[in-house]
Amino acid sequence: MTAGPARSWEQALLRAEIDAVLAEWAWHLDHGDYAAVAALFTEDALFVTGAVELCGRAEIENRYTERTSARSTRHTYSGLRLGPAEGDAWAGSVSRSRSVDSTRSPADADAGGVTGSGGDPGGSTTGGGTGIGGGAGRPARLRARSTWVNYAVNGPVPADDVGVYLVADFDDELTWCDDQCWRISERRIIPVFRDPARAPVTG
Repeated sequence: MTAGPARSWEQALLRAEIDAVLAEWAWHLDHGDYAAVAALFTEDALFVTGAVELCGRAEIENRYTERTSARSTRHTYSGLRLGPAEGDAWAGSVSRSRSVDSTRSPADADAGGVTGSGGDPGGSTTGGGTGIGGGAGRPARLRARSTWVNYAVNGPVPADDVGVYLVADFDDELTWCDDQCWRISERRIIPVFRDPARAPVTG
């Protein structure tokens, strides 16, 4: 069954909001703003990549700040697929019960943006409100799957070298927070292709 105009518009808006979060993550990571990277996650977020399991913003930020050698990366992604988080039923509609600026990032919110009724940036909310055309409210959580390519070199830019370190599937769960921003509450990175020679230098 083809979605009606209102539902199609709602789904497009939701997709744009999630795309903005993913783009912010790549931009901040590639440009060394690791505090902004961490701000894209909920306070109690789970981040799993390979055998590494990180819990909370502090551990996520430390993963990058503890590196002692220069590393330059550029991340690109495609194939974004959205759906309900595990255990949730989701009609895919978006609430208009309050004004939302979909271009606002979590970093903007943490810097002093408008908060929801809970007043707790990074805290989750249950959505609520009335969707466009009388549909259900914005989902409190959703699942986003995408495929990423990571170009990397262990050194500063510009570099006379280019190569792919990793191609991986990202399985994310995002939560709509009280300050009216999507944040990543769980991320699992599943490697598909990997070049160990381009792995980050440790120690």
